[in-house]
Amino acid sequence: MRFEVLTAALIRRYLKRSLPVLSGLSATYLYNSAREFSEGNDLIFDDIRGESMGHFVVLAGYDKEDRTVLIADPLSQNPAGAGQYYRVNILRLVCAIMLGTLTFDGDLLIIKPAPKRKGRVI
Repeated sequence: MRFEVLTAALIRRYLKRSLPVLSGLSATYLYNSAREFSEGNDLIFDDIRGESMGHFVVLAGYDKEDRTVLIADPLSQNPAGAGQYYRVNILRLVCAIMLGTLTFDGDLLIIKPAPKRKGRVI
């Protein structure tokens, strides 16, 4: 486990190496949607009574020309309206991750292959 300051450069560093990043973030900010609350079985969008919602997505790629990150979103009917794969400006993404700390979701998980060892494997 390692702590680093969240920056666009940090995210780019892993995506340029083709390492996907699991990220918790603020869905409210990412989707630019109203805050939410539940009433019975209904989900109601209301910025006054609602709360920010957290969500997890996979950061799957980076386009350096337009500075966007490819998002793989498990929520098939998400408010981004672009299906489960869409692009987000990297600075908006950094803000969404930082705001994810309000819902205890502001994290990055990067799993990379173990370094190859020389010699015999026991």
